[in-house]
Amino acid sequence: SALTLFLTFSFLLGKIWLMLVILLRMAVVVLAGYPLYQDEQERFVCNTLQPGCSNVCYDLFSPVSHFRFWLIQTVSILLPYAAFSIYVLHKVAMYIVRMHCLMHGCKGNKGLSSPKDLKELCRSAVVNRLDCGANNLSVLNFSGAYTVHLFFRTLLEAAFAAVQYFLFGFFVPERFSCYHSPCTSTVDCYISRPTEKSI
Repeated sequence: SALTLFLTFSFLLGKIWLMLVILLRMAVVVLAGYPLYQDEQERFVCNTLQPGCSNVCYDLFSPVSHFRFWLIQTVSILLPYAAFSIYVLHKVAMYIVRMHCLMHGCKGNKGLSSPKDLKELCRSAVVNRLDCGANNLSVLNFSGAYTVHLFFRTLLEAAFAAVQYFLFGFFVPERFSCYHSPCTSTVDCYISRPTEKSI
């Protein structure tokens, strides 16, 4: 009983923590990242009047928009959790159908032709589960799937951190030197609010 209570509490705490992490991350990206980076290209000032040079230098400095990169990261981190949730829902639905068949006997898929029938089946399975013998009761175990889902989430976080480092680094420089066609010589470009962006 104490173990069941602990596992239930841990599961609920994990779900609340995941939602908080996702919501807080989205809040930081939308409320802090978007205002900070929305005018990035306009405020990327280069000491040249050569047409197209500033655009090429900005593309070298920031090949992908930070804001879009972080949105893609947040959505990608949700994918393993979504796959795990669909897997759990599928297994629970199959378990309810199997328990109903054990209690009442099933012939093929008779009686499961509509979502209303499935809803009634779920309701009757929950109400009548106390009628089952102790030998028929089993507890669904999702620890393996949960571990796999955590592994993929951690792998995605590490991959995005590595991509972030190779694309942008972890610090925004005050000055970016650029020499690329159509620039005719080395051009110094200056980034707006580099300290705030680094933080």
